[in-house]
Amino acid sequence: MQSDTKFMLPESHEFPPDELLIFIGHSDDASAEANAILELQSEIEKDFRLLLKSNGHRSIFKRLRLWEWTLDALALPGGQERAVTPALDKAQIAIFVFRERVGKVTWQELEKARKGSKAVQSHVFAFFPETSPLQAKFPNAQAKLQAARDWTTLLERQEELTTEWTNPDSSSVTPCPLYEDSEHLKTIVREKVRIAIADILSVDITHPTAELSNNAEELRRYQGALKTELGTISLLGTHALENIPVTLTDTFVSLRISDTWRSDMRWSPKVSDESQQDERIRNPVEVVSLVFETCPLLLVIGDPGSGKTTLLKHYALSCLENEHYTTLGFKEPVLVFYLPLRELVKKGADIDTLSANLFAWSEKHSLGIAETVFFEWLHNRQTLLLLDGLDEISDPQQRIKACDWIDRIVSGFEKAKVVVTSRYTGYRKGDGIELRSRHVRADIMDFSPDQQKEFLEKWFSSVLCRELRPSTKTLQEWREEQAKTAATKAATIIEFLEREENQSLRMLAAVPMLLQIMAILWKDRQYLPKTRSELYNAAVNYILDYRDRQKEIYPLLGAEDARRVLTPVSLWMQEDLEKDEADKALMQAEMQKHLKTLHDPPSVEKFCENLIDRAALLVAYGDKEYRFRHKSFREYMAGLQLEKKMHSSTGHLDKLVSNFGKDWWEEPLRFYIAEVDANAFDAFMGKLFDTEVSATLNQKQQDLLVTLIKEARQTKTDAFQKKLLDSATTTNRQRYIMQCLKAIGNQDALDAVRKFLDAPFEKKTEALDVACDIVTVAERPGGVSNRESCGANASIIMDKLGAHYILIKGGTFTSSLTKKQETVDDIYVAKYTVTNKHYRQFINYLDSKEAGYSAILPFETYKKSLRALAESIKGFSDFIKKEISLATRFRSPFDDDKQFNKDDQPVLRPTWYAARAYCLWLSLLESDSAKTNLYRLPTEKEWEYAAGGKESRLYPWGDKEPSPTLANYNQNEGSTTPTGRYPEGATPEGLHDMAGNVWEWTEDLYKKGEDWRSQRGGSYYSSNADALRCSSRDYYCNPGFGGSVVGIRVVRSSPSS
Repeated sequence: MQSDTKFMLPESHEFPPDELLIFIGHSDDASAEANAILELQSEIEKDFRLLLKSNGHRSIFKRLRLWEWTLDALALPGGQERAVTPALDKAQIAIFVFRERVGKVTWQELEKARKGSKAVQSHVFAFFPETSPLQAKFPNAQAKLQAARDWTTLLERQEELTTEWTNPDSSSVTPCPLYEDSEHLKTIVREKVRIAIADILSVDITHPTAELSNNAEELRRYQGALKTELGTISLLGTHALENIPVTLTDTFVSLRISDTWRSDMRWSPKVSDESQQDERIRNPVEVVSLVFETCPLLLVIGDPGSGKTTLLKHYALSCLENEHYTTLGFKEPVLVFYLPLRELVKKGADIDTLSANLFAWSEKHSLGIAETVFFEWLHNRQTLLLLDGLDEISDPQQRIKACDWIDRIVSGFEKAKVVVTSRYTGYRKGDGIELRSRHVRADIMDFSPDQQKEFLEKWFSSVLCRELRPSTKTLQEWREEQAKTAATKAATIIEFLEREENQSLRMLAAVPMLLQIMAILWKDRQYLPKTRSELYNAAVNYILDYRDRQKEIYPLLGAEDARRVLTPVSLWMQEDLEKDEADKALMQAEMQKHLKTLHDPPSVEKFCENLIDRAALLVAYGDKEYRFRHKSFREYMAGLQLEKKMHSSTGHLDKLVSNFGKDWWEEPLRFYIAEVDANAFDAFMGKLFDTEVSATLNQKQQDLLVTLIKEARQTKTDAFQKKLLDSATTTNRQRYIMQCLKAIGNQDALDAVRKFLDAPFEKKTEALDVACDIVTVAERPGGVSNRESCGANASIIMDKLGAHYILIKGGTFTSSLTKKQETVDDIYVAKYTVTNKHYRQFINYLDSKEAGYSAILPFETYKKSLRALAESIKGFSDFIKKEISLATRFRSPFDDDKQFNKDDQPVLRPTWYAARAYCLWLSLLESDSAKTNLYRLPTEKEWEYAAGGKESRLYPWGDKEPSPTLANYNQNEGSTTPTGRYPEGATPEGLHDMAGNVWEWTEDLYKKGEDWRSQRGGSYYSSNADALRCSSRDYYCNPGFGGSVVGIRVVRSSPSS
């Protein structure tokens, strides 16, 4: 502030009595933030006018002013007492913003405002930054030290104010949310100021005012349009002459949603094991009502066709019809807004405001509702905001901006509850795509057999009831007859899917969209294709051609000719437009290029009408755009066109490889690989591993690589082998290639790995380990193996399942528990945690589905040993008595969740009792029933020694802080990863995933005198890197419940010990 001089501001002139004054105070370092607040002048004035109008202009205040020292008083003579103090005394609202430090004068002003607010009930706000400036560069150590002191003082002042604001007699509308940057600051300032102005003008903003109720007609129009947009679905496969819409309630099946947010919670011992297990899977109503009790944002993740958009429609209709809003946890009627995120309107380089985007949506539907009306609704009504398809924003950078935009909405609109949907591929924290505001993530699970049955019955009933009713039957008789027919058809499909030879189809039928396609084909053909690609192929042909031919209606274009037009158009949308909507004129022009090459083609207008009205493959979106009814059909046809393009242009392969791993390209690439022959497969893989794209693959890209191999129609190993035998190939690429060869799994793949081991060039341990694992499992079904035969030094053993155990030489170390030197004997420790593949063999054995193991170990022999073990451990006998089937009792609760159930992923959340039962099974198998404790869980002492070694390393890899290349943690990948994906994070002896991915059960009690068992190692969900330390322990681990994200690592005592 300026020095004090004798000067008196003419108060009557400077501060008129009808002016609502907002004072802005700040230290010099926060000038940019103060300027950002000043930029809100027009928006705050707009809020003021709307609230004044709602008040009926019954206020002494007729105008508003933002007052800031450097703009309003710097040029005037006088200091704090003569220039600033009158403004501060007059202000009805005082805003103070801090950045790096607390200025002495600014703090005095804040203290004065706080004291004055208790006398005149003014509103005081203080805004503090979320992050410190200590990440910046400093000219010297002294400057950095001073910055640290300033920051400490700032935090102390912030805590002091927060304590004050919690007092009942405080008049401040605070504490305020911490701001991330200037844009975020503007959002939260505007909302806080709006609430303060409403209080000053005595406007009740918790309920609509009389003035706001004048918008009833606009609200009726908006809700009507929303019901039309969301209240119906068009069933594929209907026999009606037109594409007749069906109400959502006719076919909606309540989805199963996985409570993944609960998976790392600490459970109270007062809660029973059974209730904890049951609570993992919830229905949509339970999820949203529970989440919105404490959190404003729900993120719903699901696969393509899993029902994400249908779920949002269900939520919308629950609020719009029959007062079902109470089932979602709302106590009063809620105003619903729906926005497809791919349609977000931009303002310059940024996304425009929420009200502007809702206005744009309403304009597409010709509703004639002003943007100011949406603004009023958002600020004055309880709202449910449904944001659909984050993944459909093709550009990852724009997706990041959309996440930031959503975060600002959550912090800026206190009355809003928000639901966001995305595919798995579109939301990955490791790519920087994450919602930073407080939220809960829920994952849509596949349809269970019961849900498949319910869906099929509803689907067939809806379609059959729309056929022409015979005049001899009443409507009731007709409906009952069709319902019986629907149940019969549904039962026939379910029986077909349950046959052993149709296992691959069962997996596809768990996806709602694919199940609907199956229903279409079965209804008229009693036939189902075997693969995902064949399923789409049959569905597209049926929709374009077969359905009409059945009714002796000649289609406008046969399926083959229609696809000659649609496949290049689909790829054009994929490559050139990079979005799912296309301008009608542009799309028709693109179609015309291909239509004119056909013999006697229809006009492009008639072709589009046919695709919309009869085939129902295309929809008119608004007045100016087309889009495919479901994007997966476009992605499928884009993949087909890619296969054609490869024959005519080698450059197209370069482009395809360059897009490997990009979310927007994943589905077309999968469909492409499923169509090509072995030579084209080999060419793609060869090109991929010749480019920089494959230099470092993240976990998502590695998963995609394995998926492509499993879905390929034909595979070939030539390119893999050539690259593997090139001594210049990097270790990373060697590992990725061997992952591919392992997935292929035939003799050619095994031979390629053997040739790599025999090749006369030096190989690093990371690649050598993978090669040896593949070869030893193939050549040695069990027993001891000396790894020197494949170029490694460490001795290992393999159990009957092929799992590897590394010898850890005994020694002494300082235990983090006892703080003393402890001695550990030689011990074999499993290289990886137990995988789903190996654990399922155990469950299948218990379910009488492993004849080979049953021949070695009769089930009754195992059961007798298990009972003896259970009787020796408190609570174990009671645990197994609660369920007749041991397979059901010990099965992982995530066995049917494809986010966690892949073969190479660690088995997730087996109970401690199940882990002991698994070790007992391995022991009896290996010893011809002679030994019950050959394999076991490690003690905490053994686990910590194996992880940290004699030198008591901070982390398994050393003392370096965790990073995404060392371990899977902090939800960077969103789920567990296949074992062994982090070779850089392995121990020097070669134990993988000792930190992150899943916690690991130990033999020991967490605390003497309690029944709870200790876990070690941290998990993919652990947000605190300290959880990954070798000394870290998990607590509240009920042995009868998986508790956190826990798995199993098995040990075996060395004969020498």
